[in-house]
Amino acid sequence: MALQEELKMQGDFLFRYRSYLPFCILPLFILVILTSETYLYCDGVYNTSLVIAAIFVGLLGQGVRIWVAGFVPRDTSGRNTKEQKASVLNHTGLYSICRNPLYLGNFLMMLAPIILLGNWLFIVVFALSFWLYYERIIFAEESFLRVKFGQEYIDWTLKTPPFFPKLSGYIPSDMDFSFRSMIRREYNSFFGLTSSLFVFHYIIAVIVNWQRGGGVEFIAPDSILTYLFIISAVFYLLIRIMVKATKFFEVEGR
Repeated sequence: MALQEELKMQGDFLFRYRSYLPFCILPLFILVILTSETYLYCDGVYNTSLVIAAIFVGLLGQGVRIWVAGFVPRDTSGRNTKEQKASVLNHTGLYSICRNPLYLGNFLMMLAPIILLGNWLFIVVFALSFWLYYERIIFAEESFLRVKFGQEYIDWTLKTPPFFPKLSGYIPSDMDFSFRSMIRREYNSFFGLTSSLFVFHYIIAVIVNWQRGGGVEFIAPDSILTYLFIISAVFYLLIRIMVKATKFFEVEGR
């Protein structure tokens, strides 16, 4: 099998299971805690600077996804996992400065809990792993879009970088920002961000406390992440009920 076809086949497979990358990271995350120094937790005190940095990076990634979700039309960017699909080529808004803004947002959101370790080597390992994982997904998507849109797609790629935004050349979207569409698309990811930060930081604290002779005991979670998690959980439940019981968040063309 030619390398091009092999990369596409790998990308199609990873595309279907791209939501499970965080679960693949968790065992390595725990291994790093057990084998290296962590700076999040020491003698009952959390490193607030690391917590705030993680929240900032995570919310920055969520902000990127919110920007995309509020402007995107139907059948362009979504949570589809079975197959590639696109009825139109979106090249305005964030797509005018970056071909994969959703994956940029994903990277920042998944980087957030990694920051809690304060281990720069692991951050580099995560970044490289993310790129190896997602470059195949991007390759498969671009193969599909090249066939679907032809020269229009090629012209777009020539002036728009695949991942790191090119701030010049921004083209405003010709659609209005839809708050309801954004909420429908992103309430899951916001809860995923806050819950992963809460769970990952607590895992660190428990393991570090155990390593230092504290035993397996209850440790008060960090207050900032606890409040953020509770607020997001309530928000998630309310929106989930409304999405299932009403059509309030359904917007025509979105």
